[in-house]
Amino acid sequence: MKSTLLPALMMAALAASGCDLLSKKNPSTPTTPTPTTSAEDFAGTWQSVTASTPATGCGNLKYTVTPTGTTSANVTFTATCASNITVTGSGAGTLSGQTINWAASGLVGQGGVNCPFSFTNSKATLGADKQIVINYSGTVCGIPVSGTETVKR
Repeated sequence: MKSTLLPALMMAALAASGCDLLSKKNPSTPTTPTPTTSAEDFAGTWQSVTASTPATGCGNLKYTVTPTGTTSANVTFTATCASNITVTGSGAGTLSGQTINWAASGLVGQGGVNCPFSFTNSKATLGADKQIVINYSGTVCGIPVSGTETVKR
């Protein structure tokens, strides 16, 4: 009985260790790193890809991002909104994933008339093509404006 018990125990031990080897992941399998974006990726001055001055939006945009940290930035811009109103403003943004969420408000001074503007819930997303797509909404001199503008360096 001893002679059959020992080989059976050895076979059971070998089988158990073999199962453990099969269940472990191959340590040489590479993992794909998650891409990270920082406010620095948005840094610089960007301009509209196409010139336009839409009646219900903004065009001819010049957009400058100045990082103040890895996930925060100051934003300045100049645009023509609501067909003929020049808006120059600044605001602040916070990075979330691949997007800077930003807001800005101030006064438009044009032709001796001062009127308020406000952009809220606006977003700037860095694309794989190294352009920024800006989605914005707000009011300029009481006129609702919203849209999407693509800018490049």
